[in-house]
Amino acid sequence: MEIYNHENFKDEQERLRQENQIKRMKLRLKYGADIPLESEIKNLSPEIESKFLDSLEKFEIAYRQADRIQVYNYIGKPKCRKTDTIPDSEVRNELNQIIKVLTNNQIGLDTLCIVDDRVLYRFITEELFFIETDNIRVDGMINHFVYEEFHPNHEYDIRNTCTRFIESLLDKKFSFYPSYLTKEAEKIKWYENFRNSFQSFKLIDINCFAFQVGDRTASVKFNINFSGIIENSNETSDFKGEGEMEMLLISDHWFIQKIALPFSPE
Repeated sequence: MEIYNHENFKDEQERLRQENQIKRMKLRLKYGADIPLESEIKNLSPEIESKFLDSLEKFEIAYRQADRIQVYNYIGKPKCRKTDTIPDSEVRNELNQIIKVLTNNQIGLDTLCIVDDRVLYRFITEELFFIETDNIRVDGMINHFVYEEFHPNHEYDIRNTCTRFIESLLDKKFSFYPSYLTKEAEKIKWYENFRNSFQSFKLIDINCFAFQVGDRTASVKFNINFSGIIENSNETSDFKGEGEMEMLLISDHWFIQKIALPFSPE
């Protein structure tokens, strides 16, 4: 019977940590790999970290030796029915079958929004199949694609930008809100002055509606309900009503150009 020895366990853990430090240094120097600092993965066991670093090295080696290949060839040229020949009752099954083939070949396809089965099947067989990818196969490594990166859902993106900006603007612990603004809007001092007028905020609800989307511009109306405790006071101001944002599309991302909030306290 093997007797557990706590000291031997501690020595083995320390040996693994030192080996992991060498592995991290090697990956950074040899491949320029962006690896989390030791302090950022302190809760990760040395055994798991060692396996992760080994997989990362295998990937870096394979990446530098790999050529490019179309997804269709990468997954073995599966036989697929043409989209327009599939009855509605069979589309879901055909979609599941081709997604299974992708998954079995370490390719993941995600959607941020609900996408019709036929539309997604058409995308896979008529677009994704002809995209080139690295001809790499490493255990545990998945090549991910996102449908909306090819067919953006602007309403979804605008809703997220609107909501996250409001949440950030009203969160006085951090100052991330300028990252949602255009460079011109960043120069406006109103945002900072408004935040500095209150000790804290409480966002009760926000609901976006009435989207108008053009090629590079968009607007969205929203109902909002929030309150704020006035600086140097215990008084609370409650704000509720309709607001509106105007946005610009810059480098495939929506940024806020102008905003109108309901500033008449109830």
